Parts: sequence; C-alpha cells; structure tokens
Amino acid sequence: MPAKVQGTWKTPQGNLTLTHEFQNVTGNLNGTPITGGKLRGDQISLTVGGTTYTGRVNAAGNQISGGNLNATKLN
Repeated sequence: MPAKVQGTWKTPQGNLTLTHEFQNVTGNLNGTPITGGKLRGDQISLTVGGTTYTGRVNAAGNQISGGNLNATKLN
C-alpha cells in the first residue's frame, strides 16, 4: 500500500504540493508541475523542471528523506 503523501510539504527548494491516486503522484513545486511522479510503498520519485527527486516517506507520513528529496509535511 502506498504511503499517504497528499498535502503540502516544505522542502529546501520551496513548497511541494502533492496529490496521489494509487501509485501516481501529481502536483507542483513552487508552481512548476511534477512529471513522472510515482509512489511505491514508502518510496517516492518525481521530476520537476528536469530534476528527478527521490526519497522515502517515514512511517508517520510527515517526513520525506533519503535520496535527494527532504521534506516536512505542513498539512
């Protein structure tokens, strides 16, 4: 079962807004659309403006870390 990532996240690059349906992740980072967003269990990957970000969602669903994506859930 994919982690629940829907909501707004604070990253060093700015605010990341995510929605997901099954394993597909959509949204934007500071208004730039996400492409190729995928969620497999607790592992997330997405591309924004040509940069691919990866990370792992913690068990509580309020932090993403590892890889090159670090984020804290705001709501």
